[in-house]
Amino acid sequence: WTDKKFRTQCVLTFLILALLLFSLSYFFAFIEAREGYRFNDVILNLSPPFDVSLYTFFIIYSAAILTIINVAPMPLLYLRAVQTYVLILVFRLITLYFTPLAAPENIIPLNDPFIEHFFYGQVRITKDLFFSGHVATVCLLYVVNPKKKLKWFYVAVIILVSVLIMIQRVHYSFDVFAAPLFVWLAWKITGKIKLY
Repeated sequence: WTDKKFRTQCVLTFLILALLLFSLSYFFAFIEAREGYRFNDVILNLSPPFDVSLYTFFIIYSAAILTIINVAPMPLLYLRAVQTYVLILVFRLITLYFTPLAAPENIIPLNDPFIEHFFYGQVRITKDLFFSGHVATVCLLYVVNPKKKLKWFYVAVIILVSVLIMIQRVHYSFDVFAAPLFVWLAWKITGKIKLY
């Protein structure tokens, strides 16, 4: 914290993150109100929809807590992780704005009281589609994880969350498949930022 460059980047990163999170409820209200295109997704049609919200969020939050515990003692890696998350949010806002989609048929909205209460406002969000923020988050946990022994655990988390999201019809399959690409791009970009 005594390093001025690190301190400045920390403050700017968290200010930008706070601004983005504050604007999400307005942005999601906008995308929810507009018309969108619905796809007939053959991958989603492979199984009937089920509400698996409880399993999905148990897996996501467990993996997130494990990652925070492992990364917290490494301030440079922690800052890069937050900066990557900010860039992923920016990518999502851009892609959501330019790809107006209607919710998949038979969607069962996810129930995440924390996110819905603090960031989405009172509007039920079903058009928060391209690309999947849940899958992007677990992909970020994979790339941030400093312990090689846990890599397979995070691969399993990514696969499980991807499958559960599609079983619940919360996203189209291409929303899920695109998420890792955006995470990889954001991680590469933040890697160019020198923190020391």
